[in-house]
Amino acid sequence: MRHFLPDAVDPALLVDSTVVVPVQVNGKRRGEVSVAKGLPAAEIEKLVLSLNEIVRILDGKAPKKIVIVPDRIVNVVV
Repeated sequence: MRHFLPDAVDPALLVDSTVVVPVQVNGKRRGEVSVAKGLPAAEIEKLVLSLNEIVRILDGKAPKKIVIVPDRIVNVVV
């Protein structure tokens, strides 16, 4: 059995362009959202606040604070 090994590897094919970011409400994980790497915090905030689980928990109220660590995690404080 022969294996094909390429002479050169394209590093661009090894890098993911998206990342799955967990979403927490008051420190408890409530979901996750898949976003493009380097997406601005304002765009991530819009996506998180549109998640069904987050909308249900907020129940029409505005969150006190939203902590976004880019490409890592989002925490919504109610």
